[in-house]
Amino acid sequence: MIAVILAAGRGVRLGGVAKALLAIEGESFLARIARTLAAAGAGDALVVVGPPHGDAVAAEAARLGMPVAHNPAPERGMASSVAIGFEAIAGHEAALLWPVDVARVAPATVSQVVAAAGADLIVIPTWQGRGGHPSAFGRAVWPELVACPALPTGALSVVHRDPARVRRIPVDDPGVLADVDRPGDLEPTA
Repeated sequence: MIAVILAAGRGVRLGGVAKALLAIEGESFLARIARTLAAAGAGDALVVVGPPHGDAVAAEAARLGMPVAHNPAPERGMASSVAIGFEAIAGHEAALLWPVDVARVAPATVSQVVAAAGADLIVIPTWQGRGGHPSAFGRAVWPELVACPALPTGALSVVHRDPARVRRIPVDDPGVLADVDRPGDLEPTA
């Protein structure tokens, strides 16, 4: 399994900082995700970076041994990074889609998502009935993700296209919903 880590955002609501480089318990968000992936035995990762923080995030990815894909215009929206990331990967049955600001996920949760994944499935971890990240997308779905910038709600349009291929798995992990968009979101989850 490979993870496509979305880290091309400008972090405007956080004052213009790179979310991938924010600290969580003494390590960057990107380092936390790398450690979580390793602990879960989930395999490789590709980090999608873009301006204005692309060079700094790419340097952190290199330090962690993660290759990068460059989104030259991330202002087009998250779907543009999803498309670039999924276009750049190959050779796996499924891939995790992981926004870098969802860094508090437990390794056991990632293991559950990976175990449920399949070549033609979409697996979404849920906590208290709400879907979160990282989600797994089977290889059969990747062409739709590459084309998702043209869809009304990006990758969500892909998820909603065919409910029969979506598995929602309940997890005991509020971290799947703990994204960081504003300064108050940096507080640990309960």
